[in-house]
Amino acid sequence: MKKTQQKTPKGDDKAWLKWGYVGIALLIAVAMVGTYFAPVFGSSQKAQIGNNAAIGYTIRGEDGRPIITTDQNLFSSEYEKGNLVLLTRGLTMPVGGLVSGENVATLPVEYPPDFGDFGLLGFETNAISEGLVGMRPGEVKVVSFSYGENNLEMNLSQEDVDGIGLNFTERQVGDVVALGLTTSPDISMGNDTATPALRFGKVTEKTADSLTIVYRYGSAEITLNSITG
Repeated sequence: MKKTQQKTPKGDDKAWLKWGYVGIALLIAVAMVGTYFAPVFGSSQKAQIGNNAAIGYTIRGEDGRPIITTDQNLFSSEYEKGNLVLLTRGLTMPVGGLVSGENVATLPVEYPPDFGDFGLLGFETNAISEGLVGMRPGEVKVVSFSYGENNLEMNLSQEDVDGIGLNFTERQVGDVVALGLTTSPDISMGNDTATPALRFGKVTEKTADSLTIVYRYGSAEITLNSITG
């Protein structure tokens, strides 16, 4: 008796091959999703008041321009555009810890070299510290700065401007200038023996014999790297 050989339609091979590819793609997709969410679900610990937090951060001006950052990719990108951005290293700070708004925190500048320290006011470090409450490692948050009734604006005479090396004649509205903060919020006039922390300000008004400089910042983008304590 002649056996009847059952033939598989040619389309079936392609169908199985197609489903095989779909299965592989699905496995890859699942693996990628698992990898992507691993840092998010890897730690359920939330930063609480009293903890210490190791963070990365970017400080931005009121116009959104990055001023100082721990993000080397952002630093490189801005450098290629010809923009001056300071590169610093991460820091550890208390979660929910508050200091006087006039306190000056000094941050080391890694690049440009020999730039000196960068200064943040207590208004800003307080906002960062409070913003860390409830964050998980790996989480990123943007916190805005608020200065209350302190407008962080100063009006300098031509003599004062020239005295701190800004050259009154050359300064124009919109110029970004470097200022020196002492351990108090006062702007250094060149009479201090201690090395001041640097801060950027912007010329907002100029008259025949005076300059108005605002030295507020806009926000901080913070990344919580780890929690201790």
